[in-house]
Amino acid sequence: MRLQDRLSYIRVGQGERLDHGIARYGEAIRPPEGSLGMVWSVGLPAYLSDLRSTLAFWARSLAPGGLLMFVTLGPDSLRSFALALGDKAQQCHVVDYPDMHDIGDALVGLRMSNPVMDAEWLDLTYATPEAALADLRCLGGNALSGRPARLLGRGWRKRVLEALESLRTEGLIRLRMELVFGHAWAAIPRPVGLSGQSPSVSPVIWAGKAPKDSSSGI
Repeated sequence: MRLQDRLSYIRVGQGERLDHGIARYGEAIRPPEGSLGMVWSVGLPAYLSDLRSTLAFWARSLAPGGLLMFVTLGPDSLRSFALALGDKAQQCHVVDYPDMHDIGDALVGLRMSNPVMDAEWLDLTYATPEAALADLRCLGGNALSGRPARLLGRGWRKRVLEALESLRTEGLIRLRMELVFGHAWAAIPRPVGLSGQSPSVSPVIWAGKAPKDSSSGI
């Protein structure tokens, strides 16, 4: 069952980039502001229509010194598949994911303390295009609001399978995924200094590595 079916009961407003119910799931629970010691999210940011809004919500929910940790997908994820489909802008068929630099800038803008961002690249490998397509459906399918409004038939399925087949190298179909890791702390209020200004927030630390050739056979 697709993720958008599992959480379809959550209402999503008009104009959202993604139209499945999970798009606002990061704000579904409303704890009192400043009440949480930790917010830990694995994968959810990749499915949010407005990640900046959810980061702000999480930051408000954290107590001073509370920890935010998350992992999400980065913009290199499925990029080769999008190009094979001719969806260069990734607005119709393949979802694009936020860049870790933009996420880090958002954390700084929210005055989070000591934000750190890191990234790794993994190659998922498949024996057949059908197996790759099944995995893409499990990841949520195409939830872009700008996707074709009509149902697409066998011709489109054939085109998708051909696009996946074109990514075969050394006997296996390869889909590159970029994993983005981040953490930051909610700032602890400090006394105003002699200059009359509070200490500035630490700049984001970029810990990105060169792409790896790690593979996961599926």
